[in-house]
Amino acid sequence: MFPNEMHILQQLAVLVVCRSLATGQISSRYFFTQEPMPWVKGREYCQSHFVDLAVLSTEEEYSALLSAIPTNNASFWLGLHKQSSGWEWTDGEQLRLTHWYNYNHEGHCVSLEAMFEEKDKLLARYCNEQHRVVCQGPVSPQSVSVDFVNIDQVNLSWNISALMQTTSHYYNVTICSFICETLFYSYTNGSSLMSISISNLSAATEYFIYVSAVVIHLDHGTSRKWILQDSPIMFNAKTATSNKTQKKISSFWIYSVWLLVSSFWCIYHIVKKGKF
Repeated sequence: MFPNEMHILQQLAVLVVCRSLATGQISSRYFFTQEPMPWVKGREYCQSHFVDLAVLSTEEEYSALLSAIPTNNASFWLGLHKQSSGWEWTDGEQLRLTHWYNYNHEGHCVSLEAMFEEKDKLLARYCNEQHRVVCQGPVSPQSVSVDFVNIDQVNLSWNISALMQTTSHYYNVTICSFICETLFYSYTNGSSLMSISISNLSAATEYFIYVSAVVIHLDHGTSRKWILQDSPIMFNAKTATSNKTQKKISSFWIYSVWLLVSSFWCIYHIVKKGKF
């Protein structure tokens, strides 16, 4: 496939993904509430409307949240609280970040202080204090493994974060060659690994694949359905060459070699005959 064709397919895939987001879906990982509330009530709210309180396991997630904060004059509860083993996120992971603004040994819940100019904005507080909340949306896989490739099929797998294992969700898989198709795969078994198979593909074809996590919530007050989708991860995979295609290629090379040998043989005899 030529570079310009690959660029066109990538643009087509992006258009398909963007169109799916435009039809009633919200693409975001973090959601901010307006109403202040205690930490426990904030978590209940996030679990009812999104996934959970925001979990920041990496420096990249911490920086992404700082960039997404809508105001610089508020405090936001995070999904971080003190347990007997130490500071722990709501998904069970231990705290690895060191962005404490001020460490309060009496506080058992943590807020992110948007008004602080420094990058270190974590502050331990009493859990019954009233603050706004950062809710966690769905999290797409960080990487996808191509486990098996056939002439018309590819098998994919990816790890599922502890946060998403406790949430009913599905995966939106968009696969593009000359056209794009969107497939849906539900996650229901509580496993830490998701495996899928995509079939009815064309042989010897390169596909661009987008995988994103989607969560659906129903607003009981308005009966409105909220579809939350994280940004997709993109990669490419190529199906295997069919036996028929391989036979055509083999026949072509055999014929080419035979034609080349025959030509040299004829030229040799013509030159030899000219000498005598």
